[in-house]
This record gives sequence, structure tokens and C-alpha cells, in this order.
Amino acid sequence: MEVVIRYIDKMGRISIPSKWRRDWEGKVLLIRTPKGDVIVRPLKKRIKLSGLFDSIEVDVEDFEDVHKVRRAIYG
Repeated sequence: MEVVIRYIDKMGRISIPSKWRRDWEGKVLLIRTPKGDVIVRPLKKRIKLSGLFDSIEVDVEDFEDVHKVRRAIYG
């Protein structure tokens, strides 16, 4: 297992090493576990990312306030 340390920029992005991206052919899934760990893995099969939208749970009463939704998702 290769471990690489990367900083998160102001926009919340991380850079993935180019060698990894070439090997994965653009198929990447980033997972954050409840413990706070971040795991980056290639997808095993092609899926529509929009299919994952219903699997995200957010405790927000009013989805019209974009700022409340962002705070609920990103903390």
C-alpha cells in the first residue's frame, strides 16, 4: 500500500498523484468514513454518479437555504 500525504486547498480539493490517475483511467471514488478516514479507490465497475445522490443522508429541514445544506454536508 502506497501512502501519500496531500493538503486540502481552500476549495476542499485534494490532488491525486498522476500515476494513480493514469492507472485508474479517471474512475475514482473518494469515501469518507464516520471515523474521519479518507479512502481513495478506483471504481470496480462503471456507475452513474447521479445514482449516488439518493444515498446521501443530510439532516436539514429547509433545502431552499443552500448555506444550511452546505454546512450540514461539509460540517
